[in-house]
Amino acid sequence: MDTNSPVYNELNKVWKSTCRILFGEEIGELKEYEEWLKEYMPPLTTVKSSISGKEVILGLPYYCKDAHFIALDEARERSIEPLTINEIKDIDSIIEAISEKWEYCGSKISGRSTYVDSSDTVFDSHYIADSFNVYKSTYVFASAGVRTDCKYIFGSVGLTDGEEFIIRGCGSSYSKRCFDIRTVLKSSDLYFCANCDGCSDLMFSFNQKNKRNMIGNLSLPKDKYFSLKSKLIAEIRDELKKKKKLPSLFQLLSNKEPSEDVKSYIKEKVQERPTNITPIEKAFSSTFKVLFKKETSGIDQYERWLSKYAEGVKEVISPFGQSAYVDTIYEFGKIVNIVPEKSIINESEAFQLEKVSLSENEIQSWSMLKRNVEKIGFASWEFYGGTFGNVIKCPVAINASNAYKCGGAINAEYIGMSRAAGPNVKYIFGSDRVYDSQFCISCYYSAGLTRCFEVDSCENCSDTYFAHNCEGLQDAMFCWNTKGKRYAIGNAQLPPDQYRKIKDMLVEQMADEIIKTKQLRYDIYNIGCSKK
Repeated sequence: MDTNSPVYNELNKVWKSTCRILFGEEIGELKEYEEWLKEYMPPLTTVKSSISGKEVILGLPYYCKDAHFIALDEARERSIEPLTINEIKDIDSIIEAISEKWEYCGSKISGRSTYVDSSDTVFDSHYIADSFNVYKSTYVFASAGVRTDCKYIFGSVGLTDGEEFIIRGCGSSYSKRCFDIRTVLKSSDLYFCANCDGCSDLMFSFNQKNKRNMIGNLSLPKDKYFSLKSKLIAEIRDELKKKKKLPSLFQLLSNKEPSEDVKSYIKEKVQERPTNITPIEKAFSSTFKVLFKKETSGIDQYERWLSKYAEGVKEVISPFGQSAYVDTIYEFGKIVNIVPEKSIINESEAFQLEKVSLSENEIQSWSMLKRNVEKIGFASWEFYGGTFGNVIKCPVAINASNAYKCGGAINAEYIGMSRAAGPNVKYIFGSDRVYDSQFCISCYYSAGLTRCFEVDSCENCSDTYFAHNCEGLQDAMFCWNTKGKRYAIGNAQLPPDQYRKIKDMLVEQMADEIIKTKQLRYDIYNIGCSKK
C-alpha cells in the first residue's frame, strides 16, 4: 500500500472515523493494521504486463501461469490482430492460433470508478484499495465480493446491499456498525456475532433473531448491557492497539464435542423439505441443448467438469449428527479453511440453540469471553429467505427455486453446481458470480449474459462462447478485450453465413467431447497458454 497516494490518505481518514464509531476512539493508522485486515481476503496476484512490464493485479487464481497479461487501459489502447480464415479450421487450430495472441486483462476498473489502487474487477466504485470484485460501493479496503451501495468497509468478504462501517465482516447484508461478524442480516452494532437476523446491540452471540442487548446469548437490561459493552470495547480496543490484531470470531470457536447441556437443547432432527431433482435435470438438459444443439442428461455425471471453477457447497456433519451445508464461494475460501467443523450446525439446530447462553459471571471481561465463547459458539451457514422451494444442498437461498448444489442462490431459478448465482438468473450451471443472465454454462464474474459458454469478465453478451473481458458481443467465439462485435471468431468479424457454418462445426466438436468424456479440454482460463 502506497501511504502517499490520495486513495490511502482518504481511506485512512475513513478508517479513523470508522474506528471512532466502533471502538469509541481512534486506534492508529490504517497501514498498521494492513496484515490483519487482509486475513480473510483471498490473495491478489501481481503479474507483469506483457506490453509495458508494469504491475497488473489479478483477483482470481485460475489463469494459466504462462499466459500474457495486460492492464485494462492497455487493452483499450492495443490494436489486436484478428485471426485469418485459414486459422479457423477446428478447436485445436483456433487455440493454436490464438494462444500467442490472447491477453488476459487484470486491474479491471470499469464504469464510473475513480480512485482505485491495486485492485481487480471494480465497477462504478470509488476509493478502493487492495480489493477484488467491488460493485457500486465506496471506501473499501482489503475486501472482496462487496456489492451494491456498501461503504466504509475494511477487511471483509461477501457484503451486499447498503452495508456501512463494517470491519472484518463475512456474508452479511443490510447491516451497519459491525465488527467481526458472519451471516448477519438487517442488524446493527454487533461485535463477534454469527447467524443473526434483525438484531441490534449484541456481542458474542449466535443464532439470534430480532434480539437486543445480549452478550454471550444472555439478555441483559439495557443499562447493564451498555455499561458492560463499554468495558469490553475498551479492553478489546487496548489489545488491538497493542498487538495490531485480534483473534477472529472463528478462532474463538471450538472443535470439541459440545457439552451434554448443549446437546440437551437439540430436541428434534431437521425436517427435510420436499425436493425433486427432476425439474433441475430437465433444466440442465434444456440449457445444454440451447448451447450445443444436442441432448444429454444426468447432471451429476458432469459434476467434476461443472465444478472445476465453481464448487459451491461443502457438506459436513454437525456435532449433533446431522448434515449441514457451507457455501464455499471463492471469496470465503480462507474462512472456510479456518472454521472448526464442530462449530457448524444446520438451520434447524440453530433455531434450537438460540437459548443456549453463558452465565453473567462468564461475560464480565474480554479475557473471560475469549475462554468461554466456545461453549455457545455454534452457528449455521445456512440462510433461507423470501420465497423459495425445491432447494437441494444449497446453504443460501433467497427468492430461489429449483436450485441444486449452489453456494448462494439469490433471485434465481433452475440453477445448479454454481458458487454464487444471482440476482436475477435462470438456467445457469457451473458458474460463479453471474448476474442478470440466463441459459449459461461455465460463466464467471459477468452480467447480462444470454446463451453463453465459457465467458469471464464480460457484460451484455449473447450467443457467445469463450470470451474474456468483452462487452456487447452477439454471436461471437474466442474473443478477448473487445466490444460491440457480431459474427466474430478470434476478434475477426465474418459474413453471417460463414460465421454460422464455422460455429456449427465448433459447437458440434465441443458437444461430442463433453458428452463422451464428461468434460472439455479447454476452458476460458487455459486457452491463453494451452499451446505454450
